[in-house]
Amino acid sequence: MVKMSLEIIVFIFSIIIAFTLVMRRINIAVALGLALIIYMLPFLGRGVAVAILETFNRTLLDTILSLILAMFLADLYRSTYIADRVVTSLESLSPKTAAISIPAIIGLLPMPAGAYISATIINPLYRECNLNPNEKTFLNYWFRHIWVTIWPLYQSVILASAILNMNFNRIIYYNWPIFIGSIVSGLIISRTILHKINNNCIKHRDRSFKELIYLWPFIIIVFLSIVAKLPLPISLMITVSLFIAIHKPSLNTVKNGIKYSLEPTIIILIIESLIFSRVINETGLSYQLASYLSSIADIAVFAIPFSMVITTGFEFTFVTIAFPSILPLLTSYRITLAFLGGYIGAMLSPIHACFVLSAKFFKTNLGEVYRYLIPTTILTILIVIVLLPMTPY
Repeated sequence: MVKMSLEIIVFIFSIIIAFTLVMRRINIAVALGLALIIYMLPFLGRGVAVAILETFNRTLLDTILSLILAMFLADLYRSTYIADRVVTSLESLSPKTAAISIPAIIGLLPMPAGAYISATIINPLYRECNLNPNEKTFLNYWFRHIWVTIWPLYQSVILASAILNMNFNRIIYYNWPIFIGSIVSGLIISRTILHKINNNCIKHRDRSFKELIYLWPFIIIVFLSIVAKLPLPISLMITVSLFIAIHKPSLNTVKNGIKYSLEPTIIILIIESLIFSRVINETGLSYQLASYLSSIADIAVFAIPFSMVITTGFEFTFVTIAFPSILPLLTSYRITLAFLGGYIGAMLSPIHACFVLSAKFFKTNLGEVYRYLIPTTILTILIVIVLLPMTPY
């Protein structure tokens, strides 16, 4: 194996510092910023200013604008009557369908600790179906996150598109095995829970499909950004404009949505991540790591994103920190393995805000929920491994 370089040693040290700070509940933007400074100053010197200035380009602008608009639309959707009407329609279809589809639909709205939002919405149904707290937490938490690796509004997908210089269609193409694997494994492991849910769980109500029309913003986004291949910021601008024109949210709702979307931590993290990516490229770290890890490349592209996100609890850290450092290794099926490692790490992280707050809301112990989570993640990995050969990379 190639001898470990000074760049690799300093990088590992800087990441350990960042993880330690996050574990001590220091703001992740502050922690990553310090790691960036520790790494880049010894190697770039006066070139630091140039690396930072060169990061402020069209890619950075598109990435920030996409995330702001995605969060703005998510807050508008959540804050109006639209989400409630969709939930009502889903509940009228069948209890089993509603039990997993409501968290999944709310999962289309990327927001910090979003599983807490879906928990408050789905709890009346879970309570009526006599599910215990562990079952409630698992169903809500798992199915809320099935979209993480393929939905273009998620921070990890938007950032990966910028770092990998890859459009969303390609990312979806690489990650469809993870999406399918997470759904199938979730359904298999939760089969005993779903068996408890029957048509008597909710009072009789007329079936109504018409409210599902309020899923139209998501359909528009898919059509504009994936089918028509418009840039994501433009697709989101069109969707947001249509949403405001059609549903006429109050001025206060719009103001709150703007405030929510301009979350400083998220914006700073984007900037830091793309600067880190450029600095890693400038110092040649990624190629040194690729050479050092070449003999175990498949394991490395899974394990590095996994370890970085499970220790921070933030879903997108596997993209912001891991992807730039292993970029030369991310070819063909290894992109899928890297996303899989990040996804599994996020779902198992004991400090993932969605997990913690969902368990707190349903009044259960995290350890009890792992009875479902661990076998589900293992099964997801196995399904992805089986599906990989079916994707012609």
